[in-house]
Amino acid sequence: MMRGNPGKRAINQREPQPAPLPTVECPAELVQPLARAEWDRVAPGLVASGQVTSVDRAMLIGYCQKWAQWQLLEASAAEHPFVVRAPNGNPIQNPALSLAFKAYNLMLRSAAELGMTPSSRSRVIARPDAAPVKKWV
Repeated sequence: MMRGNPGKRAINQREPQPAPLPTVECPAELVQPLARAEWDRVAPGLVASGQVTSVDRAMLIGYCQKWAQWQLLEASAAEHPFVVRAPNGNPIQNPALSLAFKAYNLMLRSAAELGMTPSSRSRVIARPDAAPVKKWV
Protein backbone atom coordinates (compact mmCIF):
# COMPACT_ATOMS: atom_id res chain seq x y z
CA MET A 1 0.00 0.00 0.00
CA MET A 2 2.89 2.35 0.77
CA ARG A 3 4.32 1.72 -2.72
CA GLY A 4 1.03 2.35 -4.50
CA ASN A 5 0.08 -1.32 -4.97
CA PRO A 6 2.61 -2.16 -7.71
CA GLY A 7 1.09 -5.63 -8.30
CA LYS A 8 -2.33 -4.08 -9.06
CA ARG A 9 -4.03 -6.93 -7.18
CA ALA A 10 -6.99 -6.11 -5.03
CA ILE A 11 -5.96 -5.54 -1.43
CA ASN A 12 -7.78 -7.77 1.01
CA GLN A 13 -9.30 -5.31 3.47
CA ARG A 14 -10.67 -8.21 5.53
CA GLU A 15 -7.46 -10.23 5.87
CA PRO A 16 -7.48 -12.21 9.12
CA GLN A 17 -5.25 -10.81 11.83
CA PRO A 18 -4.38 -13.77 14.11
CA ALA A 19 -3.54 -13.14 17.73
CA PRO A 20 0.13 -12.98 18.67
CA LEU A 21 1.73 -16.14 19.96
CA PRO A 22 0.97 -15.94 23.70
CA THR A 23 4.42 -17.12 24.77
CA VAL A 24 7.79 -17.84 23.22
CA GLU A 25 8.38 -20.62 25.72
CA CYS A 26 9.49 -23.79 23.95
CA PRO A 27 6.50 -26.12 23.45
CA ALA A 28 6.41 -29.56 25.03
CA GLU A 29 6.01 -31.14 21.57
CA LEU A 30 9.65 -30.38 20.85
CA VAL A 31 11.43 -33.15 22.71
CA GLN A 32 14.63 -33.31 20.65
CA PRO A 33 17.30 -31.05 22.24
CA LEU A 34 18.45 -29.64 18.90
CA ALA A 35 14.86 -28.72 18.00
CA ARG A 36 14.37 -27.04 21.37
CA ALA A 37 17.61 -25.08 20.93
CA GLU A 38 16.50 -23.91 17.48
CA TRP A 39 13.13 -22.77 18.90
CA ASP A 40 14.95 -20.81 21.60
CA ARG A 41 17.19 -19.24 18.95
CA VAL A 42 14.55 -18.10 16.44
CA ALA A 43 11.16 -17.86 18.18
CA PRO A 44 11.77 -14.71 20.27
CA GLY A 45 12.75 -12.63 17.23
CA LEU A 46 9.98 -13.97 15.01
CA VAL A 47 7.30 -13.35 17.63
CA ALA A 48 8.62 -9.88 18.51
CA SER A 49 8.54 -8.79 14.86
CA GLY A 50 5.03 -10.17 14.35
CA GLN A 51 6.15 -12.78 11.81
CA VAL A 52 4.80 -15.66 13.89
CA THR A 53 1.31 -15.61 15.38
CA SER A 54 -0.80 -18.13 17.24
CA VAL A 55 -1.85 -19.84 13.99
CA ASP A 56 1.78 -20.19 12.87
CA ARG A 57 2.85 -22.15 15.95
CA ALA A 58 2.64 -25.56 14.23
CA MET A 59 4.68 -24.28 11.27
CA LEU A 60 7.41 -23.08 13.62
CA ILE A 61 7.38 -26.38 15.52
CA GLY A 62 7.69 -28.25 12.21
CA TYR A 63 10.56 -26.01 11.12
CA CYS A 64 12.43 -26.68 14.38
CA GLN A 65 11.87 -30.44 14.10
CA LYS A 66 13.10 -30.54 10.50
CA TRP A 67 16.11 -28.40 11.40
CA ALA A 68 17.07 -30.88 14.13
CA GLN A 69 16.51 -33.87 11.83
CA TRP A 70 18.64 -32.24 9.13
CA GLN A 71 21.47 -31.66 11.60
CA LEU A 72 21.37 -35.27 12.83
CA LEU A 73 21.20 -36.70 9.30
CA GLU A 74 24.11 -34.56 8.13
CA ALA A 75 26.16 -35.77 11.10
CA SER A 76 25.25 -39.37 10.28
CA ALA A 77 26.16 -38.90 6.62
CA ALA A 78 29.52 -37.40 7.59
CA GLU A 79 30.40 -40.54 9.58
CA HIS A 80 30.14 -42.75 6.50
CA PRO A 81 31.33 -42.57 2.90
CA PHE A 82 29.12 -41.02 0.24
CA VAL A 83 28.83 -44.42 -1.42
CA VAL A 84 28.00 -47.51 0.63
CA ARG A 85 27.24 -51.12 -0.18
CA ALA A 86 23.62 -52.28 -0.44
CA PRO A 87 22.67 -55.63 1.14
CA ASN A 88 23.15 -57.24 -2.28
CA GLY A 89 26.69 -55.83 -2.49
CA ASN A 90 26.05 -53.15 -5.10
CA PRO A 91 27.35 -49.63 -4.41
CA ILE A 92 24.62 -47.09 -3.62
CA GLN A 93 24.46 -43.52 -2.38
CA ASN A 94 24.56 -43.26 1.39
CA PRO A 95 20.83 -43.20 2.35
CA ALA A 96 21.52 -40.57 5.02
CA LEU A 97 22.41 -38.11 2.24
CA SER A 98 19.04 -38.36 0.52
CA LEU A 99 17.23 -38.22 3.87
CA ALA A 100 19.24 -35.12 4.83
CA PHE A 101 18.38 -33.55 1.47
CA LYS A 102 14.66 -34.18 2.03
CA ALA A 103 14.77 -32.85 5.60
CA TYR A 104 16.62 -29.74 4.41
CA ASN A 105 14.07 -29.06 1.68
CA LEU A 106 11.17 -29.41 4.12
CA MET A 107 12.96 -27.15 6.59
CA LEU A 108 13.63 -24.59 3.86
CA ARG A 109 9.97 -24.58 2.78
CA SER A 110 8.90 -23.97 6.38
CA ALA A 111 11.51 -21.24 6.79
CA ALA A 112 10.25 -19.50 3.65
CA GLU A 113 6.65 -19.65 4.88
CA LEU A 114 7.77 -18.01 8.12
CA GLY A 115 9.76 -15.27 6.35
CA MET A 116 13.10 -16.66 7.49
CA THR A 117 14.91 -16.81 4.14
CA PRO A 118 16.52 -13.77 2.48
CA SER A 119 14.03 -13.71 -0.41
CA SER A 120 10.94 -14.37 1.72
CA ARG A 121 12.05 -11.85 4.34
CA SER A 122 12.04 -9.10 1.72
CA ARG A 123 8.27 -9.66 1.31
CA VAL A 124 7.47 -9.51 5.03
CA ILE A 125 5.98 -6.34 6.45
CA ALA A 126 6.74 -6.28 10.16
CA ARG A 127 4.31 -4.84 12.64
CA PRO A 128 4.82 -1.09 12.80
CA ASP A 129 4.49 -1.20 16.59
CA ALA A 130 7.01 -4.03 16.99
CA ALA A 131 9.89 -3.39 19.33
CA PRO A 132 13.40 -3.59 17.87
CA VAL A 133 14.28 -7.24 17.39
CA LYS A 134 17.26 -8.83 19.06
CA LYS A 135 19.63 -10.16 16.39
CA TRP A 136 19.80 -13.90 15.86
CA VAL A 137 23.05 -15.51 16.80
